[in-house]
Amino acid sequence: GLTCHRVPARFSTSVAAATTSSSSGGLLGLFTGGQSNSIPSLDFPLPGVALPSSLPDYVEPGKTKITTLPNGLKVASETSANPAASIGLYVDCGSIYESPASFGVSHLLERMAFKSTTNRSHLRIVREVEAIGGNVQAAVSREQIGYTFDALKTYVPEMVELLIDCVRNPAFLDWEVNEQLQKMKEEIAEAAKNPQGLLLEAIHSAGYSGALANSLLAPESAVNTLNGTVLEDFILENFTASRMVLAASGVEHEELLSVAEPLLSDLSNVPRPQEPKSVYTGGDYRCQADLGDQTHFALAFELPGGWHKEKEAIILTVLQILMGGGGSFSAGGPGKGMYSRLCKLSFMLHTIIFQYMT
Repeated sequence: GLTCHRVPARFSTSVAAATTSSSSGGLLGLFTGGQSNSIPSLDFPLPGVALPSSLPDYVEPGKTKITTLPNGLKVASETSANPAASIGLYVDCGSIYESPASFGVSHLLERMAFKSTTNRSHLRIVREVEAIGGNVQAAVSREQIGYTFDALKTYVPEMVELLIDCVRNPAFLDWEVNEQLQKMKEEIAEAAKNPQGLLLEAIHSAGYSGALANSLLAPESAVNTLNGTVLEDFILENFTASRMVLAASGVEHEELLSVAEPLLSDLSNVPRPQEPKSVYTGGDYRCQADLGDQTHFALAFELPGGWHKEKEAIILTVLQILMGGGGSFSAGGPGKGMYSRLCKLSFMLHTIIFQYMT
């Protein structure tokens, strides 16, 4: 946990704090290191402002509680000492569940998140989120779609209700869908200039035959076939109770259940007729892209079960750190892998080539 030690204020009166100054003042003092007579010193607490209580040296980790509703939907929560709460509604659904008739629908669904619902306009959603200082976002992967809402925990009921409304009751207004389709076209064109993104999609396209070969980005040929009806059919088929999880951090489990259960208990639990299949075939993919004089390449291998296998996932995470990577370094942050032997060799070769060119 975060450790914070409060230092007692050392001053005789608030008046003394307000009048502490150096000989130079005004705007010039700000540049020369002096202090203005009219600006209180930042070394002392402001008069009339109560200091927050210090955090304890150790906070017991919150316990995770999970409840499965009668329709199969799971509700999970974990308490936290932080004043903020984070709530997410996650669906076991992504681009692997797309069919030839719905290619690109996951991409569009991400862009349509938190737009107008049957109960709220998009403007009202924006205003309600702003009113409580919240933050909403949506993210789509090949196997999951997640909708999250972050705000102070005093607004948990409002957060849960709005989040569920946006996921369960989207209106998919024609003008909003068309607006996002146009932005998708721009996003696809921009992605064509991103070598890292192109490599990731190429790895799946060449390595797999089946669902995992489906691109996260909508194919250009499919954009014009997407509309509100395709979105509605995709949600009706995939957004079922047994494939959804409502998870929250910084929220009491009973409070979460009391708000969420009435809003989710009527969700249908119709199983999919058949799960999509993917076969790893391996392969080679090459693309002549307009990326200047640089060449980007990637080498990938199959991991049966992927991240669903905890032991293998941990091993690969350790291997990833040992091999290194990253393009920047910050103390206490990411980029430590840049000091691995592999990364040092890579940087050394790049430096030699650069020196030769100059």
